[in-house]
Formats: sequence, structure tokens, C-alpha cells
Amino acid sequence: MLRWEILLKAMKIYINKAFLLQSYFIGFFYSNIFPTNIGGDIYRAYDLHNNKKIDLNKNISVIIIERLVSVASASIYVLISFFILYKLLNIKIILSLTLIPVIILILFLAILKPAKFKLDKLFLKSSKLNKFQTKFENLRKSLLDFKDKKKYIFLSFILSLISQTFFIGCYYFVNLYSKINLNFLTFLFINPIITLSANIPITIGGIGVRENVAVLILQKFGAVQSNSAIFAIVILSIIIINAIIGGILYIIKNIFYKSKGIL
Repeated sequence: MLRWEILLKAMKIYINKAFLLQSYFIGFFYSNIFPTNIGGDIYRAYDLHNNKKIDLNKNISVIIIERLVSVASASIYVLISFFILYKLLNIKIILSLTLIPVIILILFLAILKPAKFKLDKLFLKSSKLNKFQTKFENLRKSLLDFKDKKKYIFLSFILSLISQTFFIGCYYFVNLYSKINLNFLTFLFINPIITLSANIPITIGGIGVRENVAVLILQKFGAVQSNSAIFAIVILSIIIINAIIGGILYIIKNIFYKSKGIL
């Protein structure tokens, strides 16, 4: 939530922390009832647009930058883990891990430099796509505004590293609870893989995909299957609890607050 707030401030958008926190939780709820985590991002963008009258392009550009910062920080941890755990990794694992960040980077560059990727010609060829050209250009301009906001991006990046460390710590303690007993450094590698696997658009909220990936990876590191299953169930339980909190906040917000005219 703090990363989001910092990047909003970079765009001179000042929103109450309590509002951002409830929006973040509700976004987490949406992320777990739709395939991939994009549902939560869409909700947050439209929440500020509908309730705070913030320009939608600015909202979306902030969330795109936030996602890029998050991917960059996770990639750094994975890179560090490669040097520590390289004996346990093979080329297929390395290539699969680098694929998602590379795709995200290419999509980002395509937005910033549409002429390089022939997107401008694509808009001209298709009448349907041509209708979205103005919206695309507005979004691109909003993203380019971050060129002069390096301080805010850096602060967001530091917070993202701290956040990643916190989640890695959570995974490590769940590992101790599950009696797997892998060392902390191992989770520099495991945490980003499990998190990224939830973004594969196969199941709602990545449920099942994330847990199977967790069990398979933990077994690669010598964990017993039953203990790995306990680990996956505990992580899923934590995610579900947070999603339920988001769902409760959504009900309160849309029934109580709106009926009172607060939003």
C-alpha cells in the first residue's frame, strides 16, 4: 500500500491512507476471485477514479509502475539466489523464471516506444484498435511523466525490497511450522516462483497452481511431500483470510458507506 501511496504522490495525487488501505484489501479480494492478480489492479484504478475523481490514465500508469517495481525487486532476489543455489537449478528453471519479467519489460517498452514495435501502424490498420489510440496515447503520456520522478520510484523500490523480505520471512516461518526446515536463503528463490505462478491464468486466484508449484519446488529441495502439502495449505489459508477481510470491507463500503453518502 505504501508503494502505491508514494507513486500516487509522484503524480501529485494525495489520498488518505485509510482509503488506500481498504482499497488495497478489496483489490486483494478481487485478485483472488479472478484468474491472475490483474483484477485487484483494475479495482484499485477504478476505485480512485470513481470515488476520488482521479484521472484514470494516471491511476493505471501508477499501478503499472508499481508492478514493474515489484517485478524488479523480486528479480533481484531471484538473481541473488541463483548464485547461492545454482547447483540445484537447471537451465529450464532459469529460463522459465526469466520469461515473465522479460515479457513484462517488453510490454512496458512497447507502450513507451510504440513506433519501435510498429504499434502505430497496427492502430492504423485496424479500425477497432484505432478507436483506442487516443486512450493509449494518454496512458503513454502519463507513464512518461515518471521520467522526472526518479526519487519516488527509488523510494518505492526500497519499500518493495522490504516488502519482499517480509514475505520471504513469512514463508520461512511457515516452512519451520511445516517441519520442512529449509534455510532462509532458499526462500529468496522459492518465494518469487510461487508468487509468479499464481499469475498463470488457469484457475481463480491461482488456487491449485500456486499450491502444486510450491509442493513440487519444495520436494526439489528435499522436503517430504506431506510437509510440503502442509506448507502450501498454510500459505493458502493466509491468502484466503486476507481475501475474506477484503470481501468484508467491500460489503461495508458498498452498503454502509455509500448509503450514508460518505463516498
